[in-house]
This record gives sequence, structure tokens and C-alpha cells, in this order.
Amino acid sequence: TDVCLQVVRRIRKEFGTTKDIWSWTGYTFDELLQDSEDKLELLSQIDILVDGRFELSKRDLKLQFRGSSNQRIIDVQKSLESNQVVI
Repeated sequence: TDVCLQVVRRIRKEFGTTKDIWSWTGYTFDELLQDSEDKLELLSQIDILVDGRFELSKRDLKLQFRGSSNQRIIDVQKSLESNQVVI
């Protein structure tokens, strides 16, 4: 997480909010919210999170930006503001 935070901070410093920052994780959004302060800080800095574990049985090559149908594309900032997942 530390390396990701460094990268995200640098992007924000150089570009502000003119660039969308995406992150892919095998964890769910809820799992990340209940984890550590560094993960919460990372979430506060990114725009889009693709969450959930890749499941081979749900693999779908037609999906954009994700590998299996159980994975979600989440608007992180709207989700944090509303205290619920916004897809």
C-alpha cells in the first residue's frame, strides 16, 4: 500500500484532479474500508476501484476493465460520500 500511496500522491501533486486514478484489487470495497488507515487514505485518493476476486467460473471476456462478472467498477469518491457503494 505504501508504494501505491506514493504513486497516487505524486500523480495528484502533478495533475490535481485532472486525471482519474483507477485501482484494481482482489479485496471488496467493504473489506478495504475495515482494514487499515493506509488503505483508507489510498481509497480517499483514487477515483475508480475495480473490486472483488477474479473468479474463473464467472470469467467474461466481454466485460470492460474486469475479468469476471462478480467484480464491480466503483466510483470511490461518491461511495465514500454516500456511505454506500456507487457503481
